[in-house]
Amino acid sequence: MSDQFKVVFSGTITEGFEPESVITAFAEKFKCSDAKARGLVMAGKETPIKSGLDRVKAERYVAVLTAIGLDVKLVAPQPAVKPAMAFELEGDDEPGVSNVVAASESSVCPKCGSQEVADDRCPDCKIVVSKYLAIQESGQAFTSAPVKAPESSDNNSSTLSENSSSGAFTASASATSYDDSAAASSSNPYQAPEADLSQEYEEGDLTGPVSVPASHGWSWLAEGFGHFKQNPVAWIVALVIWVIISSVLSFIPFVGMLLILVYPIITAGFMLGCREQAEGGDFEIGHLFSGFRNNVGQLVLVGLLYMVGIIVVSVIIGVLIGSATFFIGGGVEQMGPGMMSALALPMLVGFLLFIPLIMAYWFAPTLVALNDIPAIEAMKLSFSACLKNVLPFLLYGLIALILFIVGTIPFALGLLIVMPMAIASLYTSYRDIFYN
Repeated sequence: MSDQFKVVFSGTITEGFEPESVITAFAEKFKCSDAKARGLVMAGKETPIKSGLDRVKAERYVAVLTAIGLDVKLVAPQPAVKPAMAFELEGDDEPGVSNVVAASESSVCPKCGSQEVADDRCPDCKIVVSKYLAIQESGQAFTSAPVKAPESSDNNSSTLSENSSSGAFTASASATSYDDSAAASSSNPYQAPEADLSQEYEEGDLTGPVSVPASHGWSWLAEGFGHFKQNPVAWIVALVIWVIISSVLSFIPFVGMLLILVYPIITAGFMLGCREQAEGGDFEIGHLFSGFRNNVGQLVLVGLLYMVGIIVVSVIIGVLIGSATFFIGGGVEQMGPGMMSALALPMLVGFLLFIPLIMAYWFAPTLVALNDIPAIEAMKLSFSACLKNVLPFLLYGLIALILFIVGTIPFALGLLIVMPMAIASLYTSYRDIFYN
């Protein structure tokens, strides 16, 4: 078997190249957004571009990336050393566990390729190596951008398998097909890379929103609790910090109203933390503010549109209530059966208007933060997702309401568990509906 090489960007741009031109060229080559290209090029740190390549293909990647102005290098990952003789009792371990343990002892990070792994942690991408490998081994890892397998140009067969829980695709081609493609590419090692160049940095297409069974409303919360229990202290501390900050700011005139603009950013931070957990890392307190580093403008626009919607609906309710009290006569202080029945209609109209507004907002911050989708398009997708899953959301809302009521009984201490679980369930429902 030939060595598998990795192409790694050093984090610097070759002298003589303008950053903007490099970003544009990279986005075109890798079929990704300018925002993602900018995040890679301007990160200033080593980043793997492509892995699992033979030397010929790897050198082609280096040639093309160097031509657009990136300082890249070839890295040959160190294979895990297997003992000459190994004995295991039959049934002593679960399938795959020994592989995970052995791989986690390697000094190379399986996610980013860093060779500075120490104490089972990668200092660059912050993952716990053994946890990451265990998730990969069980087939339950989530990926932020599922990759479409490239279609074969010949008749050689390939096997395509889809992980239904994560939406990630893996393709395994026959050895003959791989050798043929490598031989064909060796005729001109400096030609432009093939279409598979975009695999690791492709945005990834959403497979939804799709309709899911009603029972998934419960599983969203159950999986959300799974996120919470991975690092409950960090979740609780982050939540308490945000509750204190928002409570203090809400007492400041006008600032309380403007908090609506910040809510999507904070939500995005929690979602980025959930994605980090799903990829084998840990949720950290710092994730609370990580949304401020990712599509802030579009997240603020989501909050602005939501705030405008609230104002419009509130004005409509106020006009309807004012009209009802005017025609009946008297004021709110003269409440009676007639007045109550007259106010029922405006309140019902307001409730019906708030529902679609909440539907449009629900997944919007997550879609903006994790998929780089513009605010308006994200709100359209969110509305569509909620509309297609009315029954799951009804069950979800009912169970969440019961949990919140129970959580308030012991001095509201139960909310320290229920609220993080509910926040994380937003991510699990997003994965279920948009990557089913």
